[in-house]
Amino acid sequence: MPELFSNRRICTNEERLQWFREAKFGMFIHWGVYAQLAGSWKGKEIPGIGEQIMRYASIPASEYREICKDFNPVRFNADEWVSIAKDAGMKYIVITAKHHDGFAMYHSHCSPYNIVDATPYAHDPMKDLAEACQKQGIKLCFYYSHYQDWDDPDGAFCWGQWDKTYPEEDKVFERYMNRKAIPQIMELLTQYGPIGIIWYDTPGKLSRYNAQRFNDLVHAIQPECIVGPRVSGDELGDYIGYGDNQVPSGANSLPWETCATMNDTWGFKKQDTNWKSPASLIRLLVSIVSKGGNYLLNVGPTAEGIIPPESVERLHIIGDWLRRNGEAVYGCRGALIPYETQWGAVTGKGETLYLHLFDWKGGPFTFTGLKNRVKSARLLASGEELPFTQAETGTHLTDRLTLTLPETAPDPYVSVVALELDGEAEIDPTITDTDGKVFLTSVSAHICSSSGEPECRRSKNGVIEGWSRTEDFLTWQFTVSQPGEYEVVLRTFTEKYPEKDTSWEGGHKFRLSCGGKELSFTVTDDRRIQPRDLFLWQEVETSCGTLSIEKAGSYTLTLTPEKLEYQKGLGPKLKSVILNAK
Repeated sequence: MPELFSNRRICTNEERLQWFREAKFGMFIHWGVYAQLAGSWKGKEIPGIGEQIMRYASIPASEYREICKDFNPVRFNADEWVSIAKDAGMKYIVITAKHHDGFAMYHSHCSPYNIVDATPYAHDPMKDLAEACQKQGIKLCFYYSHYQDWDDPDGAFCWGQWDKTYPEEDKVFERYMNRKAIPQIMELLTQYGPIGIIWYDTPGKLSRYNAQRFNDLVHAIQPECIVGPRVSGDELGDYIGYGDNQVPSGANSLPWETCATMNDTWGFKKQDTNWKSPASLIRLLVSIVSKGGNYLLNVGPTAEGIIPPESVERLHIIGDWLRRNGEAVYGCRGALIPYETQWGAVTGKGETLYLHLFDWKGGPFTFTGLKNRVKSARLLASGEELPFTQAETGTHLTDRLTLTLPETAPDPYVSVVALELDGEAEIDPTITDTDGKVFLTSVSAHICSSSGEPECRRSKNGVIEGWSRTEDFLTWQFTVSQPGEYEVVLRTFTEKYPEKDTSWEGGHKFRLSCGGKELSFTVTDDRRIQPRDLFLWQEVETSCGTLSIEKAGSYTLTLTPEKLEYQKGLGPKLKSVILNAK
């Protein structure tokens, strides 16, 4: 074993995660021979994500291998890539050392199917990246497809096997694991210096025993290296991972990460020009950090080794924003409030609380639930002091801090207000109206049933789904500071992925009751919006009617299905109920 690892020590999970908790923002890089195809095969554009074109176009391994003969990324520059990540404020890089196609993007000595031995490039870009990352202070991490390998005779397929060269009944997964996967993980852990994360992907039907072998191998060779969450379907990894482009509706105090694209695909695809705006990307970063997570944002370099200029432009804008506001991101506490807000997000560090305002409105802004005394308030980007008042409005309500904001936003994307407190931030978890709105998310709902255990459930991402019985219902507790008429809106999710059409199901009938008043309505497609968190799912709004609240105080809102329709078998996927003061 190299001298670098000769003095290995026992490392606790919390110790190895310390840098990860501080980092908050990383670069994902999907790069492989699939970039040579750029989303087309034999003159036809192939629908679906670019790095899986082998699957979407049903390309046999023998034909896919021919692509390697033309793969020659002569414009790859490791120092430039790492500089782009560093300029963006990213603290770590996760790159595809081997994707599902089975091709190693480094010099593997246990398989000739690699960039050094099988391409005219004949050079190991991972060695260059390792040197550039160490020089610029960025953590290098490797993605590795440990279960799927569409080239190996014993490799697994997750979505159906199109290449029948090696029949599935003749495959022995342990042969692939022992001959290729385990040896390649050992190579990655011993040839490139300290590695931050081994980011396994698609565990499929991998047994828990074999998943544990992959897990233990990393900790045995590099005890400080983190194992990613997709090593197993049983979450054996060192932190929690959410689905691609998915963010939970509520906070999670455990360390977690979500990976996201800038357009609709991961690997380079020439036709995909559906780029997210810089504002959307920055708001997603803020939302993830406020909920306690890390944001792994993807780039898909070309076959020549160039990160697309559209990606570089957006990353530079994010970096500029972080240079002004990074104090409110790096090393900050998330999960300070258990629910989402419509106006923005909250992070904290020490005795400072940061309010991230997405949609700036000059004049008074009220923040509810803060138990601390505020000593000062300032705009983080400029340092300008802000006038404020803080008062308790009644025993049944939480404290309300009112800031006076200037008419012009200090930042075009997200403006941050820093509050200096008399101690570490304490926030009442009670949902309270802010600027005339009450935002009741699926995460803060109580799931109940009139006939025992409810069947509907809260998914990993916080969405209420699986509603099949009218006996199951939801309740929320909240307070309002002023009486009045409130317009009620219900938001449900579609199911949308890059390779599929948007699917949504309406016609469900619900009854909503609050404060002795009731509304009955049918879930309809009144309006569609693109949420700031889940890029691949749209939200569908249903106008439910007007609810009269006669006095300030605490209330319970109950949402009960009266009839559930299942034409498409989807059922309602509830995101939130919103009360807007009229």
